[in-house]
Amino acid sequence: MTTIDLFNNAKDFVIFPAGQVIFEKGGIADHMYAIVEGEVEISIDGKLLDTTAAGGIVGEMALISSSPRSATAIAKTECKLVPVDHKRFTFLVQQTPNFALNVMKIMVERIRKLDALVLSIQQD
Repeated sequence: MTTIDLFNNAKDFVIFPAGQVIFEKGGIADHMYAIVEGEVEISIDGKLLDTTAAGGIVGEMALISSSPRSATAIAKTECKLVPVDHKRFTFLVQQTPNFALNVMKIMVERIRKLDALVLSIQQD
């Protein structure tokens, strides 16, 4: 079962039109989003870090730490997103270990991209 399979039939989705801010760096971080349709761009201070498509997640750090948002997410295309609050996240981690592994893999990939971005800035 893939991450997206957990959310395909969710009725509590939200639609974001292309160009709409989903969340901003420094904002309150009380949930993440599973991307059912569309693409989301994640940036830090105007630098594109990642583009995440259907099957991915954004804002996952919000449910792991209590700190403000570390990045900005903007709908690149019209998006159908399922919000995941802390209670739902904890349930998914407990009941679906592969979900937790997928979240960790995504976080590691983003940390590596951020490391590469920082290194490129330092070299300029």
